[in-house]
Amino acid sequence: MKIYICADFSQDGIELLKVAGHDVRLGGWGFTSEILEEDALIADIGDADVLVVGYEKVTRKVLENTSLKIISSIRGGPRANIDVDYATSIGIPVFFTFGREALPVADFTMGQILAVTRKIARADRELRGGLFTAPDGDYGSEGDVIWDMSPEGPWQSRKGIELEGKTIGLIGFGTVGQQVADRCKGFGMRVIAYDPYQDEEIIKEHHAQRVKLPELLKSSHIISVHAKVNEKNAGMLGKEEFEMMRDGVFFVNNARAGIVVEEVLRDNLRSGKLGGLALDVFHNEPIKENDEYFNYDNVILTPHIAGSGTDVIYLQSVMIANDLLLYIAGGRPKPIVNPEVFDN
Repeated sequence: MKIYICADFSQDGIELLKVAGHDVRLGGWGFTSEILEEDALIADIGDADVLVVGYEKVTRKVLENTSLKIISSIRGGPRANIDVDYATSIGIPVFFTFGREALPVADFTMGQILAVTRKIARADRELRGGLFTAPDGDYGSEGDVIWDMSPEGPWQSRKGIELEGKTIGLIGFGTVGQQVADRCKGFGMRVIAYDPYQDEEIIKEHHAQRVKLPELLKSSHIISVHAKVNEKNAGMLGKEEFEMMRDGVFFVNNARAGIVVEEVLRDNLRSGKLGGLALDVFHNEPIKENDEYFNYDNVILTPHIAGSGTDVIYLQSVMIANDLLLYIAGGRPKPIVNPEVFDN
């Protein structure tokens, strides 16, 4: 088959496809860092049978003007840039890379938790900005205690909580939530989870306890979101839900901003209800350079990079290559957005 790849793809994945006898061409965002527009994408796809896509928009126009038989997305949410409904209507299966970013996102989540609860990011910003430092020519001593130990000094004023014995509530217990649970157990934390769709055995396997959402909100010292947004859960964390949370709760979200009602989140930050906030996702991205969030010392902000691990490209490439080879050989990969195409 002729395979056109416009996603970031490792040489290992390319070789798997080539060794199997397929013609592989590369282009687009994955190899030029520029996202192709519709007409350019159509021209680049040419007579390819298979499209492996990252961030180019695969619209109805693209599908009508190419002869694609298979689409494979490197993303966990391929509907964001692929017209899956039209692809389904013309019999094109759309595969995706389920769980490819689970490990880096879980690691990132633990980094966010530690950074916000122990005020690591804040202390770093303050030290770089000149706070707590000594004047030139008098940069300290070799004594045991060299920092300011007054109530305003770093030791007294930048104390953080220990994770041992604390309760973390995970909203969503898919692949990422499970990995976060495993890491939290290593810190001696109690892990509770709200996920009405997850099997009980999987929750127990990761040493977590299933609870209803109100119990999670009331009991957790830290709440971390790991759920995709859909019509049922968009805005599920609103005014009533935040009122249930304990004062000083730490709130972490690197999944999707739409789970939370934005103004309610901001209100609880302003009021001091939140002990700390860590966000990798926002309701509007990129956020403005003068966003209110930047005014708070207990807020950690990152530009949607939780899944950007160095091993992800290799993993997604091998996953996609193996799934394509399985499908071409007559099998059916599990991570498919539109399995109904097989019914037709």
